[in-house]
Amino acid sequence: MWYSKILVAYDGSKPADRAVQIACDMARENPQAQIVFAHVLKLVGFTMGESGMNQILFEQERDVQRRLEEVAAPFGERARVLMLKGSSPATLLVGCCEDEGCDVIVMGSRGMGGVKGYLGSVSRSVVQEAKACVVIAKEQ
Repeated sequence: MWYSKILVAYDGSKPADRAVQIACDMARENPQAQIVFAHVLKLVGFTMGESGMNQILFEQERDVQRRLEEVAAPFGERARVLMLKGSSPATLLVGCCEDEGCDVIVMGSRGMGGVKGYLGSVSRSVVQEAKACVVIAKEQ
């Protein structure tokens, strides 16, 4: 196989769900392949009175981590879940790909925002910046 380590970006969107399916299929096709599930925790500054918003965001991120751990579980030692922290998802994903030695990035065509049918800003930036191959998953 042409790939040995897959990075799959997950943000909870429908295209990201499809990306997870594709990456898992790729990992099943190549039993030696490792798979890294990554979610970016966007750091947002809040004032003192907005601690409730911080709690909501923390709970959402915890739910995403649990979801990814469930998807990763059948792959055992071949899979890891990473929660990346920062303000630039594309830069974090490209850096993670390089740091982890991934051959391919699988991600959704657009995230939680954006206009349906168009390539999102994060996926566009990853395609432009990554040295690895990038597979863009569209919502079915």
